[in-house]
Amino acid sequence: MSLKSERRGIHVDQSELLCKKGCGYYGNPAWQGFCSKCWREEYHKARQKQIQEDWELAERLQREEEEAFASSQSSQGAQSLTFSKFEEKKTNEKTRKVTTVKKFFSASSRVGSKK
Repeated sequence: MSLKSERRGIHVDQSELLCKKGCGYYGNPAWQGFCSKCWREEYHKARQKQIQEDWELAERLQREEEEAFASSQSSQGAQSLTFSKFEEKKTNEKTRKVTTVKKFFSASSRVGSKK
């Protein structure tokens, strides 16, 4: 029988435990192999990139929306007149309702009903 120096149990190479960036600290599987310092840096970079992309998308969508609105305004001439009449009718209707309710609860109506 020959004597072999066998390692029993789980053996993990030290290089697999170190941070991916090679800073000398130990990495963490929850942080994709980065140490806490490098993970914060990577996460911050990724987050800033995402914010920039979202900002550019929002600006592009805003421009497209403004262009669509401008083109619809130029073709909407007659429709806006009918809509403004509709709005005017609704406003008048609301004003009448408010006036009626105010009359109902006014002081003069209460004085007459107390007798």
